[in-house]
Amino acid sequence: MGSKPVIKAAMLIVTFLLPLACRSSSTPLSSRIDRLVNAYAADRQFMGSVLVAEKGKILFAKGYGLANVERNIPNTPETKFMIGSITKQFTAMLITQLAEKGKVKLDDTLSTFIPDFPEDIGNKITVEMLLCHTSGLILPEGIEKYYDAAGKEEFLRIYLKQLSEEGLRFEPGKGYGYSNGGYFLLGLIIEKATGLSYEAVLSKQILKPLGMAETGCDRKGLAVENRATSYQKLRDRYITWNEETNSYDPAVWGFGCGNLYSTVGDLFKFSRALSASRLLSKKYGDIYLKMRNVKTEPPVPQISRDLAKEFFGTPGNGFVGEISILGTPDGKEKEILYWHDGTSKLFKSNHFHYGRNDQVIIICSNCSFRGEGDEMVLKIHQMLNDKPYDHILIKNSLTQYLEEDVAMHAGIPAALDEYRRFENDAVHFIIPEKNYLVDIGRQVAEEGDRESAVAIFQTAVSEFPGFWEAYDALGDACIAKGDKELAVQSYQKSLEFNPRNAHAKEMLKKLEKK
Repeated sequence: MGSKPVIKAAMLIVTFLLPLACRSSSTPLSSRIDRLVNAYAADRQFMGSVLVAEKGKILFAKGYGLANVERNIPNTPETKFMIGSITKQFTAMLITQLAEKGKVKLDDTLSTFIPDFPEDIGNKITVEMLLCHTSGLILPEGIEKYYDAAGKEEFLRIYLKQLSEEGLRFEPGKGYGYSNGGYFLLGLIIEKATGLSYEAVLSKQILKPLGMAETGCDRKGLAVENRATSYQKLRDRYITWNEETNSYDPAVWGFGCGNLYSTVGDLFKFSRALSASRLLSKKYGDIYLKMRNVKTEPPVPQISRDLAKEFFGTPGNGFVGEISILGTPDGKEKEILYWHDGTSKLFKSNHFHYGRNDQVIIICSNCSFRGEGDEMVLKIHQMLNDKPYDHILIKNSLTQYLEEDVAMHAGIPAALDEYRRFENDAVHFIIPEKNYLVDIGRQVAEEGDRESAVAIFQTAVSEFPGFWEAYDALGDACIAKGDKELAVQSYQKSLEFNPRNAHAKEMLKKLEKK
C-alpha cells in the first residue's frame, strides 16, 4: 500500500513525458527539413543542395532537382556550384591572414599596392575600407561594358576610366556602399603582397589546409567535373544564362569578388575552421568576425522590417560579410550571426553561421527565385531551435526577376509571359505599379527595339483596361514602327479614357494630314 503513491506519481510523469517524446521522435529533424525543401522544389522550382550542421556535426545534406537538365544529372551534396559573392569571405580571409603575417596592414592605402590608381583617391582609401565596403568606390555599374575585358589589367583600365567619369559615391570612410570593385582590388593587393597568383595563395592558405578539394577559381572554358548548370524555370521550359549577349570570363569580372565554385560540404569545412580558429589566431579571428558598421536598412533585400528586427537584431557588416547581433526577448542572451550570399549568372548561394549553438545552414542553388534562399535558411534555423516559422515570408522583386533572370536570357516575350504569370501573386512577389510596363516599354523603344516596345505596351493595355497612358505610349511606338492604323486606334482609345490628353490630340491631327 505504501508504494501506490510512488507508482501513481511515476505514471503521471510517464503520461506527461510520452507526448513530448512522441512529438520529438515521430518526425525526425532531417525529415522535417526534407519536407520543407521539397515544398520549395515542388512549388517554386528550387534546385540545388542543402546542408545543415550543429556543433561541427552535419545533421542534413541532400541535393534537389537536376544539376544538368539536358543530361538528367541530379544534384547531390557533392555537386559544384558557382558561389558568387561568397568568394568575398575567402578574399577577406586571405587579406586578414596577410595582415597577421605583417605583409599587409589594414591601414595601408590603395596606392601602396596599385600605383596606377589616382593618388587623390588611392591615398585616402585603406585596405580596411575595401574590406568593409566603406571606400566609396563604384560597384561598378553597367557591368556589360566589362564583359569583353581580356584580363585583369584591361578590367582595371576600364574601371579607372569609369571612376574618372563618375567619381566616388562618397568620401572614403564616410559611408557604406557595397562594391565588387573594391574586392577586385583586394584580389590585386593579395597578388602584389605575395608575388603569387590569387589562386595559388588561396590554395596554399585555405583550400589545402582545410582539405577543400572541391573548391576552386573558375575561368572561361574551364572543365569542372560534377559542375551544375544554372537555370531559370519558366512556365513551359528551363532557360540558361545567355552567353551570346552576357558572356564574360569569371577570372576577370569575378576576380576576388565572385569567381569561386564550391560545394555545400566544402563551405561547411570553411565554417568549421572559423569556429576552431584554424585559419587565424584568436586575435585576428576576432578582427575577421568583428562588426565594423551598424546598418539602418534591413540586411536582406525585400525582407519586412518586422522580420528583420525579429531575425537579424542589430545588423551590420565586417570582413566576413554581413554580421548581426541577435538577442533573446529578455535581453539576457546574445549571439553573433555572420553570413554571406552570392549570385553568379543564375546561381544563388547562402552561407549562414549562428554562433551560440554553432549552427550552420548552407544552400547552393542552380534554379530558384532570388529571395527564397534566405527564407529557407530562416525557417530551417527556427526548426533547429523548435520555434515557429510559418510566418516567415520574404517577397521577391518581380521587376528584378523579369529583367535580370528572364529578359536578359530568354527575351522580352518570355518576360511578358512571366509577368502575366505572376502579376497577381502578391504573396511571393513585390508587384510593380501598372506604369512599370509603360516605363520599361519607353526604355526599350529608346534602345531601338520597336517590336518589343509595341509588345510591352500591348500587354499593358490588355492587363490594365482603361490605362490611357499605355494607349498613348502604344500610339507613339506604332508610329515609330510605321503602323499608322494601330497608332490612330491607340490614340483614340487614350482619348476615350482621358479626353484631356493633349498629346494624343496633337498626334491624331498630324496623322490626319499624312
